[in-house]
Amino acid sequence: MPEFPISGYSPAVSQLIQMGEEKARGPWPDYLELGISAEHIPELLHILADIEAFWPEGDTESVEVSAPIHAWRALGQLRAQEAVNHLIELIIKNEELNVDWVMEEIPEVLGMIGPVSIPAIQDYLLNSEKKEWASVTLGHCLTEIGKRNPQSRSACIAALEAGLENYSQNKHSVNGFLISYLGDLKAVEAAPLVERAYQANAVDLSIMGGFEDYQIKVGLLKGRRTPPPRFDFLLDPLDKLEAEKKANRAEKRRERQQAKKEKKKRKQAKKNRHRR
Repeated sequence: MPEFPISGYSPAVSQLIQMGEEKARGPWPDYLELGISAEHIPELLHILADIEAFWPEGDTESVEVSAPIHAWRALGQLRAQEAVNHLIELIIKNEELNVDWVMEEIPEVLGMIGPVSIPAIQDYLLNSEKKEWASVTLGHCLTEIGKRNPQSRSACIAALEAGLENYSQNKHSVNGFLISYLGDLKAVEAAPLVERAYQANAVDLSIMGGFEDYQIKVGLLKGRRTPPPRFDFLLDPLDKLEAEKKANRAEKRRERQQAKKEKKKRKQAKKNRHRR
């Protein structure tokens, strides 16, 4: 069994560490009612900093593996601005950790903390070396921030637009999700940029469809004027082109390696379509 770093924590945080997965899967507890307060923020951040100790390689049924989940939720409820950089770093690290909990919950946590994280998120989306799923998750964060903090909606839209401006360098999946998140914020003002990205064939159509779908989502059209675009959900356009050219064993090996990420993409894209 793995050794978990549970010694040295206060009674309140030790209680959180021992809450386990059952309470992680249900409605979020009110951690403040359980005695978590601002004085515990350093301990909660320490759990996130030591996250690989709580998430050792291999499966385990130990209750401590849910400690980071409870920790970041508590930081969200505390509106802990000190946590912003730690949470963004965790999103970036998750490109390798590949934990669905991070992708699904950190956007909500940063939404609770508020617009203080917008500049750092935008900086990452402008980074030429940004990772695919970190970019997708951080784009989702901007949507959550904008929804929960209406006064920051324009800033969130501007940050998403800044990321989409690089559509020719971005992965098509990243462009597709950024456009979907702009749609969630009803960003009518982003329509010209979104249209340019579609015209450049730089958008994965499996995320939310074509430009008409975006126009419908933000209220510029009442319904489609043309048939919906056809797409292969499993592969983005560049992948399909590569498969058609080579169609060899190396391509099949690459597809198997990507299978897990594509499964995650389908799951997230399905969520986006359900929000439309």
